Amino acid sequence: MNPLTHWLSSPAFRVVTLGLHAVLLLGLYLHHGILADKEALKYIGCAEQVLHGDFHDLFGNYVKYASYVVFLLPFLAIGAPELAIVAQIILGIAAAFALSRLAERTTKDPRTGSMTMVLFLLSPLIQTWALALYTEYFFTCLSVLFMERAARIPYRDPILVFLGAVTLFARPVGIFFVVPVLLWRLMDTWSPRMRSAVVLLGSAAVIVVVIAVPKVEHAQLLPIAQGQVIAGVGGVQNNVFQEHTIADAQRSLLGQVGITAWCKITFQRMVALITLTRPHYSAFHNAINTGWMLLYPLALLGAWRARREPLVQLLVSILIPYVVFIGLTHAEWSGRFMVPLLPWVFVLATVGTSRSKKLNGAVAPTFGPE
Repeated sequence: MNPLTHWLSSPAFRVVTLGLHAVLLLGLYLHHGILADKEALKYIGCAEQVLHGDFHDLFGNYVKYASYVVFLLPFLAIGAPELAIVAQIILGIAAAFALSRLAERTTKDPRTGSMTMVLFLLSPLIQTWALALYTEYFFTCLSVLFMERAARIPYRDPILVFLGAVTLFARPVGIFFVVPVLLWRLMDTWSPRMRSAVVLLGSAAVIVVVIAVPKVEHAQLLPIAQGQVIAGVGGVQNNVFQEHTIADAQRSLLGQVGITAWCKITFQRMVALITLTRPHYSAFHNAINTGWMLLYPLALLGAWRARREPLVQLLVSILIPYVVFIGLTHAEWSGRFMVPLLPWVFVLATVGTSRSKKLNGAVAPTFGPE
């Protein structure tokens, strides 16, 4: 083991990383404080209703976010919702170590795991949401813990099932993570090619199911029917429609703008998702985010280098349908819809820079029981 690898694998390196993580969080806190307004008020309000015995919203409007509402309950019960931020930070550190283990098992290179942990803990794009009572950070951390557990524990493991259930109901897009992982684990004995094909088909089926779910709120369908690339920005006038599903809203948009414009809007939404810059950000903010986008080419290289690795094949089966789904709905003004994908971009990017010669099927599958 060379000196650099020894340092990256040492406890001292982790201590330094955690110290820098604390500095980053402090800087973010001094800059914008704790985000507990707008969408956060909805989750807090629902949790308060539950504490008063009213479960109507929990099992109605907020069932897709139920895990986060339940997560907030003990902190609201003691009158200290801000302590949920401390719990989120601890959850994030646990997720960072899990991500590190997952990357290291993929490459058999300790440096890969260490660098992945650094990218996760020192990314303002992710850590901004650690200081918000929004669902993004909670969901992102849970999805990492769930996938790392699935990569080493048989799928019948009770903790894995619990993590899967919590992840599924942390955000609506939880289904794009949980279903592919469970399908993958259920087909442990299948050939890699067949497993990948079935998981991709399963992910495609998830898209069909999600866009056909009835009784979606009008406010959520309106940006889709109006062809807004980023919710609340631009679009066409389409205020009078009676659609109740995403598919209905898509048909309404297609009928209004035509196939060429529809394809353009869909493509723009997908690009807006993965684009980390925004016109309303400051030049400094956009410059920082542009730097993080330089990881994309490395992630593509990593996906190609390790294309036969089970974990990489699974990630592709998750990332592509997720991006397509955003294309069928809309992106978000702050770019936070991209946050759950960033840990996996980091994993692929570090795989792309790894010097390991054991990639691309040269070793036994890393996504399965150890």
